Amino acid sequence: MTARDPSDSGELKPVAKPDESRAAANASWRCWLWTTTGIVSMLLLVQFSTGLLLAFYYVPSVDHAHTTVSFIEKVLPAGSWLRSLHYHGSQWLPLFFFLQVVELFARRAYTYNKNRWVAAVLLLALVFAAAATGYSLPWDARAFFSTRVAEGIMNGLPLVGAAARRWLLGSSEISTLTLSRFFALHVLVTPFVILLVVGWQLFVRSANRSRRAMTGVDSDGSTAAELRAFNNQLTRNVLIATLAFVLLAVFSYKLPAPIGPAAANANVDYLPRPGVQFLWLYQTLKYLPGSLGSLFAIVLPGVVFSTLAALPWLDKFSRPRIANDRRRKIGATILALSFVFVVTMTVVSYVSDRRDPRTQQQLARQAAEEATFRREPFVPTPLEQGDAAKAALAITSPSPGIAAAGPPAVYTKLCASCHGEHGEGARQGPLKFPALLGVADKPHRSLDDVIGILNDPKAYGLEPPMKSFATKLSDDEKREVASWVVTLKKNN
Repeated sequence: MTARDPSDSGELKPVAKPDESRAAANASWRCWLWTTTGIVSMLLLVQFSTGLLLAFYYVPSVDHAHTTVSFIEKVLPAGSWLRSLHYHGSQWLPLFFFLQVVELFARRAYTYNKNRWVAAVLLLALVFAAAATGYSLPWDARAFFSTRVAEGIMNGLPLVGAAARRWLLGSSEISTLTLSRFFALHVLVTPFVILLVVGWQLFVRSANRSRRAMTGVDSDGSTAAELRAFNNQLTRNVLIATLAFVLLAVFSYKLPAPIGPAAANANVDYLPRPGVQFLWLYQTLKYLPGSLGSLFAIVLPGVVFSTLAALPWLDKFSRPRIANDRRRKIGATILALSFVFVVTMTVVSYVSDRRDPRTQQQLARQAAEEATFRREPFVPTPLEQGDAAKAALAITSPSPGIAAAGPPAVYTKLCASCHGEHGEGARQGPLKFPALLGVADKPHRSLDDVIGILNDPKAYGLEPPMKSFATKLSDDEKREVASWVVTLKKNN
């Protein structure tokens, strides 16, 4: 169809049909939506570059890790901003990698581009692993208690729990070996695997293009058209990635990465809160004590990622139409349920903190402590003042056998007859009651957990004669007892 262009000098030009123009416009808008590749590439580049710079100053030791991070924050030019870029970038990466998986799923990449689909799923799992291993490195109170949570999750695994915990810690207790192991996993292992996956994907794409060019598949001229489309999409990705970096840079400048007092200066009242990408897991573990929580934290995500990665090969022996529909339903169900669950539990975590006045007060105190610490000048730690590992462990176990202070009066009145005057255990006739020494070393036995046990012991798998003290003790008395219990240490 042709029509005379009034702005032209009489030359007839083709005019697109209305439906074709509308389809082209819709396709153009979709191309702007398919730009998650540019954002995740930018974020990976930010993570690698900032991580490399931070590694020049960081020492993976419980004696000096916090000091070196403090040096980065307070002394190194732009150090606080670089660390904030790294911190917030680690929180943005899982979100945008998930959006990329959704994008590839919507485009049915699991049917026509299996390599890219599998690579996207693997990278999503790897960025979660990288974030988890990097959370302990600052070695402030938040990092210490997060390491305790990771220790409890590993220890709660059936059959292999004790061995997995010891491998993660590097010894029987949290020490410099633990921190150096997390550092190696975060700086060496996960980046290496991520680069392997990215390199494999780039190699496959390059090989496919070379094979098509050599076989002359695109000899009709479609190669030039594809090249133009590729260049246009590359331009869109660069523009969106640049905009995302500007937003990340401003956000990191306005909101520095958190860092509080050293782990050795923490106390049992500290309320650890992980990064936003792990709040859903933190909240869920409150409802799943013991081995059930460990299985949920490790096995269930493994099943989800494995199923998504295997999506291209599900129902491979059935008819293509049935297979594609079934795979699409399976993938859509997994992605939708994962998104709804993560968002719901994250919101529940925020709401529960806001609704609890005591939690709000404690979190406000912690924020004030962090603000005070930031304002203080940098103070180097002399080498002869080391051994912060023992001081850090004293957070939960200050002395062998008994706590640093005597038991609260309410414990002596209501609990000592069963658990002993100093938590050493007791016997009443044929019944032997368990000792409380070292209870904080067990999974899901933090300060909040002990308070939860006092309120509802059955929720933690404890059977009678352990009884509920929900109505027998005030909130202050429960916290007093729990604060004392978590300081008990096993006899050497």
